Amino acid sequence: VVFVLLLDIFYILMSIWAEFNPLKSCIIGTLPKSDDIIPYTNFRGRYKNYFINIIDKSRQELDNLDKLLQEFGVKTWRSSCDFAIHNGYTINTPSLAIRDTHTIYGNSLFKGNVSGEYELGLLNSCDQILQQINFDKTYKLTTDNIFYGGDWNAFNAEELCRPLYHPPLSLKCGNDIIISRYFGREGNKLGNDEYITWIKSVNPSARIHFIEAESHLDSQLFLVRPGLLITSLQTEFPAFFKNWEKIIVEKWPKSSIHEHRHKKFHPVLAQWFDNFLQTCTEETFFSLNSLSINEETVLFTGTNVDLFDKLEKRGITCVSVDMRATTFWDTGVHCVTNEVEREGILEDYIF
Repeated sequence: VVFVLLLDIFYILMSIWAEFNPLKSCIIGTLPKSDDIIPYTNFRGRYKNYFINIIDKSRQELDNLDKLLQEFGVKTWRSSCDFAIHNGYTINTPSLAIRDTHTIYGNSLFKGNVSGEYELGLLNSCDQILQQINFDKTYKLTTDNIFYGGDWNAFNAEELCRPLYHPPLSLKCGNDIIISRYFGREGNKLGNDEYITWIKSVNPSARIHFIEAESHLDSQLFLVRPGLLITSLQTEFPAFFKNWEKIIVEKWPKSSIHEHRHKKFHPVLAQWFDNFLQTCTEETFFSLNSLSINEETVLFTGTNVDLFDKLEKRGITCVSVDMRATTFWDTGVHCVTNEVEREGILEDYIF
């Protein structure tokens, strides 16, 4: 264990090997104030008020999450939101879904990349923290200044002609790495190959397992502790999970908000979502996008009474986090956080 004075804080540098190792520190995403965004939108009258309500509630939820993590003894930082709101032709993606930008395995950093130029602020929003850490290795995917600028619904990541990879396409479990077989719009083969190259450079003994899933895996599969997982996937699992207990949850239906991820600033959409906030209670909302504090405690996005009952019978404390407003930005408690430190050693979790 090495103590280093950085940013006026004593850090204990630890490796991250598994999703369920005790969480010691993490970064939390950030949203700009509504007053900073409004001038670049067409919101007027009641539609403006709808959007302000969404932003203000989202920011409050993030602050509440920050406070909750600190109550669990987790050191927190916030991503930077000091880049321009507008880039001349569109509003830049806020520094919220920071899980998409980077990941740590062992004491090595992998910096992913993005498909759109409007996402560069998000991509670099944690750099002021990460640059202060003495990683053994840092692996960065380049963009080669190639970005997609067309209709998002027509985007094919394999046609981007350079690597693309979001780290949530995979989960870490010691010597075993689980990866979505299909990358959706969040990655391509070039990016996946480079990600695996990085994993192997950190741990040559790492085993790669592809699972029949598409896009970000963290909203479809959650590793609670060694030998226990939760999933909404109705598919054959890799042999690695043969003897793991599997709790199946119903795949939570996506709201139509997710079909308009690049039209967040449309007045009608703001009205629809504000109405959702007024009618959907915390008890009727749930997402598998969750964050492990340790092997006995999990922060869940919303509430699932049946699931919580099953987990609590297995000794797991389930903590519901209200993130309803934040889901306007296609995120949950896992998406808006990213670990800096988890305490643990490299282990095998084959049973």
